[in-house]
Amino acid sequence: MEEKTESRRRVLVFFWLRLAGFAVIAALMLSYATYVLTPKSDFGICSMINMYRQPEDSVDVLAVGTSLTYAGINTNVLWSEFGIASYNLCSAEQPFWVSYYTIKEVLKTQHPRVILLDAKPSIYERDYTKRGRTILSTYGIRGLENRMGAIMACVEKDAAMGYILGLPEVHSNYERVKLNDFVFPPDNGGRGVDWKGYIEMDEIEHHQRPSVVLNSVRRNMNDREEEYARKIFEMCRDEEIELMLIGIPNPDYAVDHMYYNALWSIADEYGIGGINYNTLDERFGLRFSSDFADWQHLNVKGSMTFSRKLGEDLKERYDLPDRRGDAAYVSYENCAKDWYDKYPDFKSSGMKGM
Repeated sequence: MEEKTESRRRVLVFFWLRLAGFAVIAALMLSYATYVLTPKSDFGICSMINMYRQPEDSVDVLAVGTSLTYAGINTNVLWSEFGIASYNLCSAEQPFWVSYYTIKEVLKTQHPRVILLDAKPSIYERDYTKRGRTILSTYGIRGLENRMGAIMACVEKDAAMGYILGLPEVHSNYERVKLNDFVFPPDNGGRGVDWKGYIEMDEIEHHQRPSVVLNSVRRNMNDREEEYARKIFEMCRDEEIELMLIGIPNPDYAVDHMYYNALWSIADEYGIGGINYNTLDERFGLRFSSDFADWQHLNVKGSMTFSRKLGEDLKERYDLPDRRGDAAYVSYENCAKDWYDKYPDFKSSGMKGM
């Protein structure tokens, strides 16, 4: 009798072990399938995944925001001319609720001296994020709590489960899958692991300087954008991280002006400052006739001009170390060298001797 009981126990143990093993394998296969079917856009998922590949506590300046940020802040200029170790963690049309959860995730492995927060989301009027933007902004987040938090903030509750599971929202992408989609981690648009999140835009589009009457009139921000902007301000205060609001130059600024005023007034409540590079007193050689790729984004030439001004202001405002020559930061040197090799017409004087 005892032998039969013991035999049954063994059968049950092996049954549950096999079931657990199957569940683990199935979960891994579904997870990988979700990864393969997820678009590997460098303006979203890739910059987040690549952040995990950065050495711990190596990012001194973290730039968070929209496409204006990843196209405008040239991390190669900040490195080669100022020795600033910066990283762009951005996604297209990134709202403040995505910025909040991505910053939370980054703080697990990094403790930047300064966070640059793009002011552009202050103009967004939608309560929730578009489907494609939700996928690109959240599917690269590894931490389950922050990934779920970001998804729950992006979409209405009754639609969240499909994004949390992942596969239901991307399964139809199978027709667009390429060989690169099977590679983990992604190749970051061919840039490699040393990439720091800057995405160049090569086009040139002629624009006139925005005609805007600067004033203190405020236009109320979307309630949810304001809620999460405040959460970011409070998080940086609690983590003792300097936060700098940044208004990146764009020809469409006349539309943004009153929203930016509202955001800056909220930041004043927390003692947070910043620079709006669209105002008349921030002229620094940027040409609207040649330095923009389209109606909002700086092109490569514009990013060089803007990033030089930004680097000067960062050095003046904050005690940022010059990391050039430090062996621990060789990836920054490699990233800048590779980039300038691809764009020799923009060779920086700071690259001498590298």
